Amino acid sequence: MPITRRGLLLGGAAVAVAGGAGILTPMLRREGRWVPGSPRNGYVEGTEGKLPKQADVVIVGAGILGIMTAIELAERGLSPVIVEKGNIAGEQSSRFYGQVMTYKNPDEIFMMHHIGKQRWRKMNEKVGADTSYRTQGRVEVPLDEEDLENTRKWINTKSAELGSDNPFNTRIIHGNELEQRLRGASSNWTIAGFEEDSGSLDAEVAAFVMAEYAKKIGIRIYTQCAARGVETQAGNISDVVTEKGAIRTSQVVVAGGYWSRLFMQNLGVDVPTLPAYQSQQLISGPPGAPGGNVALPGNIFFREQADGTYATSPRVIVVPLVKESFIYGYKYIPLITDPDFPVHIALNNRLFTTLMQPQSWKLDEVTPFEEHRDMTALPDLPALEESLETLKAEFPAFEKAELIDRWSGAMSIAPDEHPIISNVKELPGLVLNTATSWGMTESPVSAEITADLLLGETPPLDVTPFDLYRF
Repeated sequence: MPITRRGLLLGGAAVAVAGGAGILTPMLRREGRWVPGSPRNGYVEGTEGKLPKQADVVIVGAGILGIMTAIELAERGLSPVIVEKGNIAGEQSSRFYGQVMTYKNPDEIFMMHHIGKQRWRKMNEKVGADTSYRTQGRVEVPLDEEDLENTRKWINTKSAELGSDNPFNTRIIHGNELEQRLRGASSNWTIAGFEEDSGSLDAEVAAFVMAEYAKKIGIRIYTQCAARGVETQAGNISDVVTEKGAIRTSQVVVAGGYWSRLFMQNLGVDVPTLPAYQSQQLISGPPGAPGGNVALPGNIFFREQADGTYATSPRVIVVPLVKESFIYGYKYIPLITDPDFPVHIALNNRLFTTLMQPQSWKLDEVTPFEEHRDMTALPDLPALEESLETLKAEFPAFEKAELIDRWSGAMSIAPDEHPIISNVKELPGLVLNTATSWGMTESPVSAEITADLLLGETPPLDVTPFDLYRF
C-alpha cells in the first residue's frame, strides 16, 4: 500500500501524539528489535511427506488460533490441513503471558472470554493431557477510587446480565481474604477485585500440547511450508499455493498473526493492524511467595505457573514504528493515549524492514514468509529489570527468586484492540481469525466462530465487533 500525503500527515501526527503524551514514555526505545527465533521451550514435529493434492480446508498458520480452528473443524467432520512458514508455535504462541480472564473486559469481548474460561477448564480432560491450565483466581487492586467505583459498576452489571445459569465469579474482597491472597506484601492493601474463576496457561506448554492433540486426531500440519497466496476460478477459491506446491480447496482460514496483514495485502484486501511487543520474564518460585495471579498499582504483575515458577511482566507495550504507522497510525490514537495502555515507541530495524519488504509478489516467487521463518523481538531489558526490582520490594520473598528466562512476544493489534474474525467479501470461502492480544483465552471460542462463518452456520456470539469491515 503506498503512503499517501494524507496518510503521512495523519500517521506522523499519531507518532507525535504517542511520543509527546504525558502518560507515555516520551522517548524512542531500541528494545524490540526484530530477530530470527525459534519455538520457546517446546517443539512439535510437523507432518512428514508430500502435501496432499486436496483438503476440505487449508489453514494458514500453526499458532494457537490455527491449531484450535483445525481441531474445531475436524470435530465437525472436515479434514483440515495446516501450512506453516516456520515451526509450530514458533512465534507469539510460545511467548504469551497466559492469563485466562474476563476482568473488566469490554462488552465486545467479554462473552468470548467468559466462555473461553469454561472451555479451558475442560480442556485437559478433552485432550487427555496436561495443557498447564489451572483455575487459580486473580487479584487486582484498583488504581484509585474512580477505578474502584468503575470496577464495582462493572461487576454489578455483569452479575445481572449473566444470572445463575451462567455464573459470574468476580467480586470485591478485603480484610483477611485479601491479606491471604497477598501474603507477605509490604504495602497495606485494603481492597481489591477478585476473579475467582480466572485461569492460567503456560507459554512453555499449552500450544504444543494442543498441537500434539491435533496431530493425534489426524490433522496434518506442514511446517517450513509458507503459503504464498490463493488462486481463484470464476471468482471462487480453487487452490492455496505454497512454496512446496498447491493444495486444491474451496475454503481457507488465515490465522497468521502478525503476518496475516501482509498475506491478505497480496490478495488485495486491507487488514489494518500494527505490531506490538510485550516483554516478560520467568523466575523461580521461592518459599513464602504469594500464589495465584496478581496485578497491583506500581506496575506489579505476576502469575504462578503450573510447575511453581512465576511469569512476570511490566505491563508496557513496545510499539515499533513501521511503514503502516504512517498510513493509518492515526486510527490508534484513542488506544495509545489510554492510561491503562502504557506504550514505548520504538525506532529500530522494523521500520527499515517494512519499508524494504515486498508488498506484492507472484505465486511462483519467493515471499517474505520464506525469508522470515520464526521471528521474535528482543525483550525490553530496562523495563524487565525495573519491574523485577519493584516486585521484590513489594514482596521480599521474591528476593530469593532466580531469573530463568526473558523474552518478548509479538502481537498484531487492530485499532480497537478487538480480534478480527470475519468472512472476507472479496474472497468467498476465506475467513480471517487474527489480530488478537488474547489468543489463548479466546482461541476455543474464536475457533468455533471461525468454523461457523466458514460453514455458513450461526456463531454463538454477535460477530459484528470482530468484522473486518468495521473499520
